[in-house]
Amino acid sequence: MEENAIRDVLGSSDDKTKFEFESRGAVTKDLLIDHLLKIKPNILHISGHGNTDEQLLLEDIEGYKEEVSIQKLSNVLSGFTDHINCVFLNTCHSLAGIDGFNKNIAYIIGMKNEIPDDVAISFSRNFYNALFNGRTIKDAFKIALSRIAMTDQGDEHIPKLIVNKEALKQEEVVVEAEDDNPEHRLINTIVSEEEIAIAKNGYKKSISFHYRLIIGAVGFGVGLFVFLYLKGNSDLTSSLLGLIPSAFGSYPFLEIQKRKNRITLIKVFEIKRKRLLNALAQLSPHERRELNDEFKRLIII
Repeated sequence: MEENAIRDVLGSSDDKTKFEFESRGAVTKDLLIDHLLKIKPNILHISGHGNTDEQLLLEDIEGYKEEVSIQKLSNVLSGFTDHINCVFLNTCHSLAGIDGFNKNIAYIIGMKNEIPDDVAISFSRNFYNALFNGRTIKDAFKIALSRIAMTDQGDEHIPKLIVNKEALKQEEVVVEAEDDNPEHRLINTIVSEEEIAIAKNGYKKSISFHYRLIIGAVGFGVGLFVFLYLKGNSDLTSSLLGLIPSAFGSYPFLEIQKRKNRITLIKVFEIKRKRLLNALAQLSPHERRELNDEFKRLIII
């Protein structure tokens, strides 16, 4: 499922000609090295399973899961730092030993603890969707993180990005230097335009879902009404006529209106954000926290 999700976003991206996606399943230790030598990936993505003992689970020659310590994987990758720029370990507990991971690799992405499969796939999909559409690894990570934060389950605290500045390429160092600028640091502490756009799109999709729900339910109700009418069951038909208006006067329409109100509030929030950014130098840490907290309240359904 994760592989299909990544292929889908690559196929629909604006910059798809700039990327090549190679996937290999059931990878043993030997095959891992073989693939690294032949494919020479810029981003090494490993998905699957991990445990709390700082280990990843790979296949062995008989098909069983073989434990590989994250530190030993780090040692293996020391011979491939000429082309690997990012390692994405989309496995549970992969962050357990990641803080000491290879410092010659610029970007390391891992998980602090166990992560649900659907959340891991969603995070991966949105990360690559942003990356394939021209975003940097850091921005893609932020966008993917803000997407899973919309579920309000606390899953956004699981993924982590580690940036090894000494391993960054020269052009990336320039970008990192810009981030050290006080003004850039202030901007990075405020809800981004991407997060706002994701929130609005999420509500729009929810509205569309509820409209489809209403149409489907009305179709079912009408079909049932016609069926009962033709069967000559007038009492049940009359009861159904009385139930339909009350059923559709409540939940779906209320949910649609609720989400439309949220979109309106987010648009007002955008105006407020722009005004505050115009006075960026005067924003206090307290004001920035208040702005971010306000956005969190807006996207909680």
